[in-house]
Amino acid sequence: MANDSFDYASLLQIKRMSLEELNSYYRLLRKHNYEEGKLINSSEVVNRMHSLKMLILKIDKILCKRSLVIFDDKRQNNFDCGKIYASSHVGRYDIESSLEAINEPAYFVMGDPEETYRNFEGLFLEKINGRICLDTGYQIYDIMMKKKDGLDLSFEEQKLYDEYKTDRHIGEIQCEERVKNGDNILIFPEGAWNVTERLTQTLFPGTARIAINSSGIIIPIGIIRNGKKYTVNIGKEFNVKGAQISDTADITSELKELINSLKGEIIFSDGSEMTSRASLKTPEENLKDYVDDIMSETTNGYTLDVIEKTRFYDSNYPENVLLNKTRKLS
Repeated sequence: MANDSFDYASLLQIKRMSLEELNSYYRLLRKHNYEEGKLINSSEVVNRMHSLKMLILKIDKILCKRSLVIFDDKRQNNFDCGKIYASSHVGRYDIESSLEAINEPAYFVMGDPEETYRNFEGLFLEKINGRICLDTGYQIYDIMMKKKDGLDLSFEEQKLYDEYKTDRHIGEIQCEERVKNGDNILIFPEGAWNVTERLTQTLFPGTARIAINSSGIIIPIGIIRNGKKYTVNIGKEFNVKGAQISDTADITSELKELINSLKGEIIFSDGSEMTSRASLKTPEENLKDYVDDIMSETTNGYTLDVIEKTRFYDSNYPENVLLNKTRKLS
């Protein structure tokens, strides 16, 4: 093994870093750990912290005045291996709601940690719950679009592009190693909060690849948000054992349908009274109210622009067909 010559920063140095410096430092640290063979450490401490984690989540729920309803839990717990909890992404408290509903140790897969590297949320996820961090690359969105369009990148642009791509790759390998180690992970395959009118956005294929490469079990989770009330529906185990990488697209598509079904069960069980036609708004007004409600609780600089740049770009969506044509003509 090579000598550990990485220039570790002190807590004071980390506190003084700009956000760009902070992100870069942790990307380099993850790359260093990967090259040194230190991608994962023992999960013993995290497992022992589970009771404390659940207590903190319950206290946080009271302080934030949010509520959790577990609609159903279809887990059969008949697989002795690491599990990949794949949840819909609906708002500010879906992480806490998922972790509490799962009620077993599960490393949280977190894209673009940014300020959480140095606040209590990050401390909780890092030291008590356990997390796997990676940068999505939304910070270099324009460079990524140039690459997608087949345009030449400058030396500096290519260097940045490769750095973010490497970080995402290392994050995926770290997820696989955790699952192979018998640990659970919690991932949000939509990549960003769902602020669209769709039940579930197009999923990134990484969840399926992780399951295939680690021989893990996927457990889908559907969440419906109503203000600070989060209703969680946990599905039964989705076994992909024996699947090949060539099956990634099919597994991703099936996972989306499973999440849709879980969310649908919650929606169609609602016994709310009928709404009068006179009180109904237009679809555009309803969507605006829905988005405004979700974004009213955003933190850590999580904006609609960030959401747009971190969700899966599905070129088949009607609104993107025109956008794609316009972008290529500009």
